Amino acid sequence: MKKLKKITSIALIFILAIGVYGCGIKSPSNTVKNYFENIKTGKNGDFSKLLDETKENEERKEGDISEENSQKLVDAMKKISYTINSEKIDGDAATVNVKVNGPDIAAVMLDYIQEVFSNGLTQAFSTNKLTEEQSKNMDDDILSKCIDNIKYTDRTEDVSLIKKDGQWEVVTNDALMTLLINIKSSSLNSNIATDEKFKAEIKEITLNEPFNVQTDNGNYILTIEGARATEKRNEFSDIEAKMVVILDYTYSNISFGESLGQDLYIDEYAFQVLDDEGNVLGYYPVYDDNRTPKEVPVGGKCKASVTFAVPTESVNLNVTFTRGSEKVAKIVVPIK
Repeated sequence: MKKLKKITSIALIFILAIGVYGCGIKSPSNTVKNYFENIKTGKNGDFSKLLDETKENEERKEGDISEENSQKLVDAMKKISYTINSEKIDGDAATVNVKVNGPDIAAVMLDYIQEVFSNGLTQAFSTNKLTEEQSKNMDDDILSKCIDNIKYTDRTEDVSLIKKDGQWEVVTNDALMTLLINIKSSSLNSNIATDEKFKAEIKEITLNEPFNVQTDNGNYILTIEGARATEKRNEFSDIEAKMVVILDYTYSNISFGESLGQDLYIDEYAFQVLDDEGNVLGYYPVYDDNRTPKEVPVGGKCKASVTFAVPTESVNLNVTFTRGSEKVAKIVVPIK
């Protein structure tokens, strides 16, 4: 989601802005102390350029978040607390071990994703369709609630410093990002890739064989079991379909969300499906009572299915499994 990139960009720019001033002529420990004090007071954390991005055009762009939510994230960063545990100097390099109680931005992102998907499913069955602007405002309201419920968790990492022109400077790296917001900078950068890279990384799923999915938040297993045509129709739906096809799958939670207390949930939003003619298929409102997607804790599994409206007499479903905007794996599933 583009809005999630904006959330992490705000946090990252905050860190970089403070980092410019995270230097000093005294010890590495004092430099780190000054760095965190600047974060707590908001001193030198100038967000004006970032917040003005949403004002450049009269209409907000997809992925923009409100100025109010941007400021909430800034304020959340100011509530950080810290304890300096130890210091180690090796020439012009140093590490300072720090324990932090700080905002868990990763948890905010997961909560936001789940709420938006749940809300989207509700809207799919609603007769009152929202305009694009109403949808954006609703997303902002959801994000606002998620930020209001932000958790502060304890994390301990080594902060790296280097000496330049006789002064110690804090190095922005994965350890620092994890310490401050519980997100690695490398995981943010990995989301910024070309379409060609995504295509090269899309793996093949084999029917009825477990596919291991590895993420920064833990691992899980997805198994595509098949596709079956059904005679079921929803009398209240105006969706036209020559075929209605149910895609069956199972998922098992190995370690996903363990550190964040989150469960695994895979529904129709995780699949991009095309028929043999390349038509992108939409969800159809009938379901298998015995295969309803559920939230799965670590160690659990779920048999699930999702139903699609097919406008042609297709022989196969061309399924791509996605995670956010990332295409992870694909499979051609014969329709029975």
